Amino acid sequence: MSKYEPLREHLARLDDVVWAAKLYEVEEIIGSSLPKSAREHRTWWANSGGSLVHQNAWLDAGWRVERTDLMRDVIVFRRLRIGGTILAGKPARAERPGRDPQRAAEKRLAKEMGALRQPATVTLRSEWTPLGDVQRTPCSNATIPRGGGVMRFAAMDGDDVVTVIVAALAVQKTYRGLRMQVKGVEEASSDKDGLELITKAGFDTADPIECDVVKSGNAWLLTDGRGRKANLDDQSECYLVAQLLYLQEMQNGRKTTLIFR
Repeated sequence: MSKYEPLREHLARLDDVVWAAKLYEVEEIIGSSLPKSAREHRTWWANSGGSLVHQNAWLDAGWRVERTDLMRDVIVFRRLRIGGTILAGKPARAERPGRDPQRAAEKRLAKEMGALRQPATVTLRSEWTPLGDVQRTPCSNATIPRGGGVMRFAAMDGDDVVTVIVAALAVQKTYRGLRMQVKGVEEASSDKDGLELITKAGFDTADPIECDVVKSGNAWLLTDGRGRKANLDDQSECYLVAQLLYLQEMQNGRKTTLIFR
């Protein structure tokens, strides 16, 4: 068996799309030290494969090295495909006879809390899909999703752009409610929602209002370099993405409002 087979197995088990690994983590996985060239030469982490058994370890698992930062001892792997062997989880260790279960639980919790208290950085990568002017874009437009998403309405306030970020579990319904208000059409099912949006946003319905949306599949949550797609049909994740986009608007110096639907 190759020295790097444990690395292949580890990558095959991961559910993440991105894995930012410290070199010592790789060494712990393979159970031995990396060669000197792995710490000094980026080419060691290339994706050539062939007769290079260490590179075949991640390539065979469906991953590639996306970035190397040898100054910080960090290697960033990215998944290319779902592949490799999914190994069964390790069986739980039996408690030793005579061991105090309460004390053992306290020790395990203390150990886990140490990991939980490590600094973490949560970032968002998203792609906006423009829907255009609310006055002109009909509710039946194919680009408007029926499911969850995060919407951004924008209008001018003098020389400044003001925005409203809306976490919506039913994007089309939310858009329809606002459009009915803008068009001056009363509709019992959506009139209340649209009026609330207009009121909280402070928009003048006579002014142009642009709308963009982040659809499901177009938002990725990244935690310390490890990323996955956000499920915008899930209320908690939709709200989290909306809050991060709201903070981006504030950091860009725009007057903005956050609304949960």
